[in-house]
Amino acid sequence: MKETMKTLLLGAIALTTLCFISCDDDDLGPTIFDTNEYPLDRSAYTFPLDTFLKVNYLEPYNMRFIYRMEDIGSDMTKNLTPASYEKSVELAVLLKYLWIGVYEKYSAPEFLKVNAPRIIHVIGSKNLNPSQGTEVLGEAGGGLKISLFNTNNLNVADVGMLNEYFIKTIHHEFGHILDQTHIRPTSFNLISRSQYDASTWTQTPDSMAAGRGFVSPYASSAPGEDWVEVLAMYITQDSVSWNQLLGSASYEWEEVDMERSDYEKRMRNANLDTVGYYRESDGAGKVYRRACKRNADDYVALDENGEVQWLHTTGIEGDKIIMQKVGLVRDWLKDNWNIDLDNLRKEVQQRMYLTNDDGTFQLDRYGRVINRLTSPSPEDPSIRFIDQLMNEVYAYKLLQQ
Repeated sequence: MKETMKTLLLGAIALTTLCFISCDDDDLGPTIFDTNEYPLDRSAYTFPLDTFLKVNYLEPYNMRFIYRMEDIGSDMTKNLTPASYEKSVELAVLLKYLWIGVYEKYSAPEFLKVNAPRIIHVIGSKNLNPSQGTEVLGEAGGGLKISLFNTNNLNVADVGMLNEYFIKTIHHEFGHILDQTHIRPTSFNLISRSQYDASTWTQTPDSMAAGRGFVSPYASSAPGEDWVEVLAMYITQDSVSWNQLLGSASYEWEEVDMERSDYEKRMRNANLDTVGYYRESDGAGKVYRRACKRNADDYVALDENGEVQWLHTTGIEGDKIIMQKVGLVRDWLKDNWNIDLDNLRKEVQQRMYLTNDDGTFQLDRYGRVINRLTSPSPEDPSIRFIDQLMNEVYAYKLLQQ
């Protein structure tokens, strides 16, 4: 089985050597860009999106949303392709709804204008590093620009993919920008200081990372990535998945070399063992399992009541560490910008998933949250909610007549 390619979200390289250029010294008028440089051509096929972007990004927030890929702003060593017009429309309305609109609701009027990146650059293709087995989902450079990739594969019906590639990623990269403005507390860097490893996180399963107090394997690569992963994951991950993460984090996990035949034998006798899950890389098989007491044959040793005896030999309580980190992020947002982290989380999730009148999530028969974006629009049940959002762009077609 091939190793799954790990995802990578890049903050500004060498953050300590880069400064964030804020708008504090700029004229906070309609825009710091000369809007005459961005004329709108009513005869152009792209006029509706160009108008939407000028009205909703450029004029209120000094942001350029660039979907016509600019070589000078791309990695020239990669074989990247532009984003399609249709997918750019989808992404533009989604970022406005699930990122800009959320911060706009719960922050001061000038917050986004001062702190948001000047440029959002969207690329159509994936950004792969085959030699490293990694994939770059996004990049934040110098506090000025965020790049997003894989736009042409955007699938609103796949809320997990949508969240991983775009919504969580934009919150992650924006977190890097905010971290440059008001640096995270030093105490955060010390919580997991002995656990960070920039070289092995790509081989770390989610459960192993969680057991060590990280919300994702990538969070274990460096304190700065840990910080923004906590911010982004807490805001965007649905409560069912978040509770599953904390459940995994409450156990200590171990890695055991095991032949496939032995693993399959144990699976056939699963009532005798908790075998975890199996991975094979470069011909070597490993099992990742929750640590517990075992007998001489390496099978689970039950106590006198027939219960599994879970082990915690490292002294690391992953779930408590994760929530400690969340608490520091919460205080940081409140102290520096008077923004309530839990309000952001609630708002994003209620915009992404269907909820009941009491605010709880509606679940399908498998206990999974339901995608709001592909559900019928409350205003017009004959169309999907995402279509209603996209109509904000297509309404500008009327100006072409």
